[in-house]
Amino acid sequence: MYFAGFTLNLLTLMGLAMGFGLVVDNAIVVLENTYRRRMAGEGAVEAATHGASDVMLAVLAATGTTVVVLIPFVYLQGELRIFYVPLALVVGISLLASLAVAFTFIPSLAARILTRMRFADRHRDADARPPLYTRLYAGLIRFSLRRPWVTVGLAVLALGGSWYLFDKYVNRGVIWGRWGEQRDAIVIYIMQPRGEELARTDELARFFEDRLQQMPEIERFTSNITPDRAFIRVTFPDTLQYSAIPPAIKEQLVQYSLLFGGTDVRVQGFGPSFYGGGGGSAPNYSIKILGYNYEEVRLIAEDLASRLRRFSRIREVDTNSAGSFFQRDKATEIVVKVDRARLSLHDLSTQDVVRYVAAAVYGRNQQGQVRVAGEEMQLAVKLTGARDMSVLRLQDLLIPTTGSREGVRLSDIATVTERQVLNQVIREDQQYQRIVSYEFRGPNKLGDRVLEAVLAATTLPPGYSIEERQVWSWSQEEKEAIWGVTIVAIILIYMVTAAVFESLRQPFCVLLTVPMALIGVFLVFFYANASFTREAYIGVIMMAGIVVNNAILLVDHVNQLRRRHGLALQDALVRGTIERVRPILMTSLTTIFGLLPLVLFAESANANIWNALAYTLIGGLSSSTILVLSVTPALYFMLERRHERRRLAGLVPALAAPTPA
Repeated sequence: MYFAGFTLNLLTLMGLAMGFGLVVDNAIVVLENTYRRRMAGEGAVEAATHGASDVMLAVLAATGTTVVVLIPFVYLQGELRIFYVPLALVVGISLLASLAVAFTFIPSLAARILTRMRFADRHRDADARPPLYTRLYAGLIRFSLRRPWVTVGLAVLALGGSWYLFDKYVNRGVIWGRWGEQRDAIVIYIMQPRGEELARTDELARFFEDRLQQMPEIERFTSNITPDRAFIRVTFPDTLQYSAIPPAIKEQLVQYSLLFGGTDVRVQGFGPSFYGGGGGSAPNYSIKILGYNYEEVRLIAEDLASRLRRFSRIREVDTNSAGSFFQRDKATEIVVKVDRARLSLHDLSTQDVVRYVAAAVYGRNQQGQVRVAGEEMQLAVKLTGARDMSVLRLQDLLIPTTGSREGVRLSDIATVTERQVLNQVIREDQQYQRIVSYEFRGPNKLGDRVLEAVLAATTLPPGYSIEERQVWSWSQEEKEAIWGVTIVAIILIYMVTAAVFESLRQPFCVLLTVPMALIGVFLVFFYANASFTREAYIGVIMMAGIVVNNAILLVDHVNQLRRRHGLALQDALVRGTIERVRPILMTSLTTIFGLLPLVLFAESANANIWNALAYTLIGGLSSSTILVLSVTPALYFMLERRHERRRLAGLVPALAAPTPA
């Protein structure tokens, strides 16, 4: 990290935390093999020497597959590179350091410690009956070898079932952020024109604070006020999560926000009650329309908005939106529509109404100059309250008439409404751009399907295009970069394992542990109700290099038993799998337990950026460990069965040939 110029930050510390369980795996494999040989009666030094050399190739391959999947990270660009290259570097360097420790320090220490231990009374007779759990597991392995297609078929069904749950119920493709599911909160943004005074902004903030103070359901609210803007954050107790109370309060605050003219007031909700189906949040879906005719683009946007409004879960459809959280393309103006029939009853003209409304909104200006301390200054006189005019006060404005002493209220002769207008024209590649944004109140999976249905039912004239533009989703370029890294990582894993096993078939036996691991990934995200964010995709890439380690240990040991001891295929698989159960379980459990603190103390499933990474690795390691010990032997048997038959067929003539005298 020092030579790479990285610092200890959230991402590098996350890499160190993830590496805690991984760095001990190599040492566990070496120590376990040394201990097993010492139990078999070898001397401490011989057991340490042979124990390390037996597993050297497997450990090198396992560490190599984990490290090589991190190499393509250097080709990431933009935000992905900033986030994940330091993470990959920290994990990779930690694993390489653990490799050096596993083959230097661990054998030396094991030889010294095992010398002091006596194993003579632990030797079992060769004819002694193995323990019950060993006999049961051996029976399971023999069953899977007798019916390998049944074993593999069950694994495929498990993968299909887990994918069905994942695809139907798990939200995916979003970017992690503090807007994720945590505690319920409502945020009120008050944005004033430039040059506004602090007192006026504070007055508007106090208006909302007085209303919030009267709501007993609110836990607390905090305000941050500057001259041109105010920020009020409202939080709720945990007992109200997933209830309808926070969205109802948000709707009430939205109605209050419509009472002010000349001020942009936005009310947005966050948390489980909003994203989990209660409703009410910032616009979370956007649709971009492009075309060369401005009016045609507008008509397409209006038609799309009208169809969206038919869905009961869709609110706040905006055809003038930039789809941005803080910025929109729309502006708001107050429209006064005069009813001429009513106006004639009070002996007033439209000009009279316009004059009095202008005086109330802008003030009655008497332009002139005045000399102050020998310096001429512009003088303007305005009516009191002109700066504080609101829609309600404008509706109650009294207009003098000849027939009434008190005058007539503006609301009696005209309607005051708010109208949204386009504030700017945006073009992309010389095409007019219009963005329709809306808020979907319900599960994200259901919102995605509604959006897909609306887009599929939209017919566009030639030369016009429409595309989905989710605010918190990752871009197409980022998706392509992630898929590219994934493909390169799988190819590198195949190359490493093919070089180690000197075979083109056996690497497939190792690579098929990746879909086995996906079963656990799908189920973990389903039961944890977590979002499969962009970080989870990164976790899948890292998981691919980790879960194959157990299969490498198993396949390499089976190959050694077949080559060195001449065991038959089925016998080598049964014995090799039983002898590798302990190190596989130990390495997997240490990694899983090392990752658990990352998720156990989080406020929610999506509270931290590392939750998705940890869920991916925990779920993948859990399912792959179980399936490697049950399905991988069947896969190995299916891949090597024909080759074994040819080998045995070649041995028969050689054994039948007469021996020369």
